[in-house]
Amino acid sequence: MVIVAVLGGIFIIALIMVIVVYSRQQNEKKKIEQQRRIRMLADRGRQMQLLLDEIPPHYISSEFRVFIAEQWIELLQEQQDLGCKELRIKTEMEAAQNKLQEIRSSNQPKPEPITDLQTANGVRRNLKQLNKIIIGLYQERKIAHRLAQTYINEVKLGFTQTLVEVFRASARKAEAENNPRIAVVHYKRIMSELNRNNPNGIHNQTLLECREIIAKLEEQIAIQSEQNDNQLASSVDEMMEDEESWKKKQVYDD
Repeated sequence: MVIVAVLGGIFIIALIMVIVVYSRQQNEKKKIEQQRRIRMLADRGRQMQLLLDEIPPHYISSEFRVFIAEQWIELLQEQQDLGCKELRIKTEMEAAQNKLQEIRSSNQPKPEPITDLQTANGVRRNLKQLNKIIIGLYQERKIAHRLAQTYINEVKLGFTQTLVEVFRASARKAEAENNPRIAVVHYKRIMSELNRNNPNGIHNQTLLECREIIAKLEEQIAIQSEQNDNQLASSVDEMMEDEESWKKKQVYDD
């Protein structure tokens, strides 16, 4: 009986040790998973901040920007709920709330059109990332299909706007340099981009303005062409007169 009791005690102690070790392992796994989750949420939060800072305000609506700022705040709150006590949380939360207040206020910065392709490509990369985030939120069932589609449509319009602004800047530069042929090429590029994405005719007025500008530039091109033809004809006449004078001079000399 004593042996049985001893063996039973040993078994119980061993079982308790196994349970304790298993419990510690599970707690450690849970802690590691929480840290991994916190790092992922922190990365997402920084991504939201980057998009708000680097996408010009006139490329997406104020409502969309409010949504992004609120997502940033929610990501920070989720990190707090997971037990994150890093000092950065307070700093980033203040920054996110200030950004949200700034967007909701009427003190929005004046739109500054993009004039070079390199800057436009940077904005387009950020818009692609924003599009990816919206799709991810929809797939995670955090936003409704209708809202996701609304934001995706805004991103598409932003894509179009980047190239339109670059082409418009190039067209105006060509006009300033009295090069209407190049200006027409850029205005036609604008029309091509707008026609690719023109939901509900949102770009119809801009397309009409481009057609009117192109018509005026083509008139200017025709006038320049006529002037060039006249100059060429005049140069030929002068050359012929010089040749005749030279021939006469040769006759007299003979």
